[in-house]
Amino acid sequence: MPLSPAESAALALRKFQIELPEHATTTFAIPLVGAHQVSDWSVIEKTLARSLKALIAQKNPNWRAVVCSQTRPNAIALDPRISHIPFEIEVAGHDKVAKLQTLAQHCLQDHPVPGFFMPLDGDDLLERNFTQGLHKNGRHGVLVCGGYIVNSATGRVGVTRNKSWRAPLQKPFWKFCGSCMALPVGSASKAETAFFKALAEHEHRLYPYLATLAGYRLIHLDKPSALYVINHGENFETRRGRGGFKQRFIERFSVSGESELSNIQSAFPGSGDLIIQHKADL
Repeated sequence: MPLSPAESAALALRKFQIELPEHATTTFAIPLVGAHQVSDWSVIEKTLARSLKALIAQKNPNWRAVVCSQTRPNAIALDPRISHIPFEIEVAGHDKVAKLQTLAQHCLQDHPVPGFFMPLDGDDLLERNFTQGLHKNGRHGVLVCGGYIVNSATGRVGVTRNKSWRAPLQKPFWKFCGSCMALPVGSASKAETAFFKALAEHEHRLYPYLATLAGYRLIHLDKPSALYVINHGENFETRRGRGGFKQRFIERFSVSGESELSNIQSAFPGSGDLIIQHKADL
């Protein structure tokens, strides 16, 4: 069976030795839906601002965020480390893949910064120690296994983790959400660009396989490290009429203790307005 383009790009990248500077920078690549593709642009502005504020609250300040969309959001002005690149390619239908490929070209080849590269959806939140932990891992990438899913419509929170004999129906975070993997970059810009462009063509469920094929060693983050927001009305899967199983998962593995909910709010800046409704119901 012939190799897929992503497998070929991974094997080509595998030939290079990964080296990182002492003060590496994490690049968050954010593909954002265009205003013409949604019913309420203010929801996009609100969710993006919340995600960017979670980055601003990171304990390690060595990061940059690049947003790609047809529409320049106001949230870009929140911090000088945040920039916007316009998306000017005509794509029939869903254009997230093309935006991720545009971001890979811009961030890894046209304006490369050695450090880590992570695709990040514009409505997800990262735990405040995320970038700090990345930089401690040196040349290794990370895969988010532990995390949370929040139903924005109900305020309920579900926990995700690796399945076990005690919880055979559990699933790790990376099987739910594309904001799940960060890899070191800066040693081979052309090969890295080709790899991430090819990676964008695949579901995030294949990320671990392709990253390992490319020679990356992935550290699995079992501690909750990312928070996935669903059902705010403008999620891609909501617009496609999908995502019901994620709501059912939240109900099955919901977090109800007031102390744990408070800990989530503390660990994920910006999550308070998402889960406070459920806390009030306790």
